[in-house]
Amino acid sequence: MDITTQISTRGQITLPADTRKQLGLKPGDTLLIHLEGGRIILDPAVVLPVEIYDEERIAAFAEAATMTSDELVQARTRWDA
Repeated sequence: MDITTQISTRGQITLPADTRKQLGLKPGDTLLIHLEGGRIILDPAVVLPVEIYDEERIAAFAEAATMTSDELVQARTRWDA
């Protein structure tokens, strides 16, 4: 199925509603752009939140941990690597 769309002056394209519905795409979803042989390929992307652990968060983990003090030191060494 061929669908025609235009590039706006801001470089945006609109994916028709039927296409978005077929692919289960919703506003705010993220797409990966691949360029292959002069073609543009869009793939839905899975984006997972990332938490950066600060000293306070690491201390909370340590407090709730069931590891021994030596195991915590080893784990901390691996985290810092």
